[in-house]
Amino acid sequence: MVESPKQSSVVSPRSETKAGHPYIYVIGSIGTAVIDATSLQLVVVAPGIVAGPTGFLVDNHYRDRQGRLWSSSSAFLPLMPWEVPYQGRVSVWDALTLRNEKTIGLGPNVVNTVGMTPDGKFAVVPITTANQLNVYDTESFEQVATIRVGVSPWDMMVSADGKYLCEPDDNSDWLNIVDPKTWKIIGKVLTGEGSGPFMVTISPSNKFASVECSGHHGAGIKAEQYGGVFGPPAVATGKGFAIKYVDLVSQSVIKSISLDFLPVWDEYTPNGKYDFIFGPLAAKTVVVNTETFEIAETIKLQSPPVYITPDSNGKYFYASVKAGLQVIDTSSLQVLDTIPTGGVIGTPLLL
Repeated sequence: MVESPKQSSVVSPRSETKAGHPYIYVIGSIGTAVIDATSLQLVVVAPGIVAGPTGFLVDNHYRDRQGRLWSSSSAFLPLMPWEVPYQGRVSVWDALTLRNEKTIGLGPNVVNTVGMTPDGKFAVVPITTANQLNVYDTESFEQVATIRVGVSPWDMMVSADGKYLCEPDDNSDWLNIVDPKTWKIIGKVLTGEGSGPFMVTISPSNKFASVECSGHHGAGIKAEQYGGVFGPPAVATGKGFAIKYVDLVSQSVIKSISLDFLPVWDEYTPNGKYDFIFGPLAAKTVVVNTETFEIAETIKLQSPPVYITPDSNGKYFYASVKAGLQVIDTSSLQVLDTIPTGGVIGTPLLL
């Protein structure tokens, strides 16, 4: 293991790497840790890009046709009368140089995780305070569609086959199913009164979606975690935290699993066998076997993860925590190693 990371003075971490070689980039607000994906050793800690005041600058691993990352940042209310309000926006970044290529202003709105069609042609942005999804052409950056949805959309995802776009509405307690070819809603799945669905992931098989439920209505439980954005305080509904699995063909909930922490994200192994569920308030990840929809393992982590990312071959998951990057083996469902990242925590990207 590398105990003392080399600190680079270059602007781009790409100059410290070899072309064609796989690397893990942990992109955080204080820097970017570059890890050799073959040896699982830290190569360099390079300067990063400063995150906005309301959450992670890089909050997903979907890239457009040019290989760029699209990230969101929500509006922010000033604490003092002389401070300028921070406006909502979408930022487009070169994934290798971390250079900003485009910023789309979205005014005084809560803006959440940007999703992408499988071909990278369209980016879809949930505008939570406007109760709509904005669809952008990634070539021209022009808005090409507006999808009116329920109350408080927080997340969305398009299936790998391009057939479904799924989007949960926190305060409406349902999951919208949209046709990405027409941008029209073709289904609406009730997740249960008071469930508070707000995040979603579609399985690699494209047959079902997993929906994180906060058990709260209102923006507060998420807003407080990410810096106090516009929105009403959260109100507990008494339903608790849960993840619900929705069959996309029958458009029905097929399994609901109660959890003892707020589930904010989940990621599947590439073969779809396991679903890793995690959140920023719990130092663990819960692993669900998707053949039975039962919990297969609960893996303790060093600290609550910023994000957990699978590698392309499904052998490992990488969890970014305070101690570094924890490597989880998907066969044994155990943490194999912790790679120091020089204090950098953020979203792991495999490039």
